[in-house]
Amino acid sequence: MTSDTSSNNYSGIEEEKKKNIIHQTKSNVIVTNVSEQLRTVVSRRGDRRIQVVTSANQQIALEELGYKQELLRKYTWYEMFGVCFSIMGLMPSIGSTSYQAFSSGASSATWGWLAGSCGILTMGIALAEIGSSFPTASAIYLATWNWSPPKYRNLISYAVGFTDTVSLSASVCSITSGCASQIYSCVQLYNPDFVVTNGNTYGLFAGLIIFVGIFGCMSTSINAKIQNLSSITNIFLLLLVFIALPIATHKNGVPFNDAKFIFTNVERADTNWPSGWYWLINSFQPAVWTIGAFDAAIHMQEEAIPKERIEGRPILLDPAASPASFGIVSSITACGLLGWLMMILLCACMGPSILDVINTDYDQSITQIFMYSMGKKWTVALMSLMAWSSLLMAQSCLLSTSRQFWAMARDYGIPTKTGSEFFAKVWKNQPINAMIGSATLSLLLGLMMFGGDACSAALFSLSICGMYMAIIVPIILRLTYARKDFNPGTFYLGKFWSPFISWCAVIFMSWMIFIVCVPLTYGDQLDQTSMNYTVVIGPGFTLVAIIHYQLYQYKFYRGPHSNLSDEEFLELMGEEGIDQIVSNHEEYEKRK
Repeated sequence: MTSDTSSNNYSGIEEEKKKNIIHQTKSNVIVTNVSEQLRTVVSRRGDRRIQVVTSANQQIALEELGYKQELLRKYTWYEMFGVCFSIMGLMPSIGSTSYQAFSSGASSATWGWLAGSCGILTMGIALAEIGSSFPTASAIYLATWNWSPPKYRNLISYAVGFTDTVSLSASVCSITSGCASQIYSCVQLYNPDFVVTNGNTYGLFAGLIIFVGIFGCMSTSINAKIQNLSSITNIFLLLLVFIALPIATHKNGVPFNDAKFIFTNVERADTNWPSGWYWLINSFQPAVWTIGAFDAAIHMQEEAIPKERIEGRPILLDPAASPASFGIVSSITACGLLGWLMMILLCACMGPSILDVINTDYDQSITQIFMYSMGKKWTVALMSLMAWSSLLMAQSCLLSTSRQFWAMARDYGIPTKTGSEFFAKVWKNQPINAMIGSATLSLLLGLMMFGGDACSAALFSLSICGMYMAIIVPIILRLTYARKDFNPGTFYLGKFWSPFISWCAVIFMSWMIFIVCVPLTYGDQLDQTSMNYTVVIGPGFTLVAIIHYQLYQYKFYRGPHSNLSDEEFLELMGEEGIDQIVSNHEEYEKRK
């Protein structure tokens, strides 16, 4: 570590590092080309080398993976929770998905949300274990690189990293577009004749992207505080709706729906799918769309403050085991339970006809529910708070997207070597160039809004389809090809529950990748306006990544690229570490 980053070390780091320090002049080993000499061991299959982490301290673990500390560690476990919880933004997200939530009846909203949340939790746990094993912003594609067959690992990991980056940018588009939609819903409440066009939607969307991008370029301390503000805003908004909506419903004489309606009602919007199938393809998606982008905490790992574990505390209740992993699991659990209760409340207060809610003229169906019970003034107030919360969601999502973008640039995963070096540059411990790059990518993807509702829906579905396609690869590799090479990190549920939950996650993700690609109509009603283009756009971006790598990017991207100097590497590894690398390399060469 250089002197400018050593000041960021925390208690215990220097003590552990001092034990590893050697003087280069006393070593008989000469280390050159550090990017090819990361701390590795030969896989149990004997056909490749894999990176391993030996330290429980996440900052030293980062260096063992070959990366020096460039960003400031300012995020506590609560702020890591806040990053995920903010992006999920329960009330704004429920508002944005309210049509789909209710389009198959109240039972779809309630039971579908609960089942979807359980499936997402298995994904979160599987991803949290991977992040704990590779405590770096590049954990998802780095794990893929380590666990893939040697001949194809560069290609596969690049496709995963590319797809994950694009899907995160699509999440920024989805959230920011939802914010714009909520703002226009408020306008429509006062001016029913106002027509929302693709042009004015994109104009507001672009302005909001630039606004949150400016905040994302501010200091790490400010951005950490914004996560706290976002968490407080989300919780306040939830409590306000939980208290105000039933009181207003009773006061205005709107009859409450009973438990039979809430949990068994099945109706459907205008579609030619059978009711049962239509219920199935709609019920899971509101939860999936809302409780998404939870991999954000993984991309923020290099800014999490390491803490000592509390002896005897269960792994799921100990944020010190891995602040990022705890942030993922706790935010999914909180949103799953609170969202389910909110769905029950909305179904109880929506009035006797669910078709009146989903066929409303307002841009979002939830606006109609608020209007029934609360009137115009309260509805505008709630929708305004939801828009503000959505803006904070967009800021958090763009923040995590920039870290993934930066990690790809650091490993020469951005087109052209010059481009990678530019976006990997850090200014005063802030990846400002990567923030600009990820914001620009979101603005470019947002142009798909001009293609009409079908293209917009496909863009937003990409945030789910692309993310799941990226995450499922390292999980499957860990369970199959590299099952004997998995080195658990500090967050690990054991030899039985860990693979069991990971297999459940694979099944759920496979199902949802299929579901988000299914059109809402079929047969004679299926045309170019009702077609679900996610089936083209989702795998399409992965195909673009594969073609781009084969034709050009292979020149630069070769998996993890260490940014440690030779001197820093020697200081970190010590004589024993260097000897281990050399012996492992010799064994690897013999087994090739």
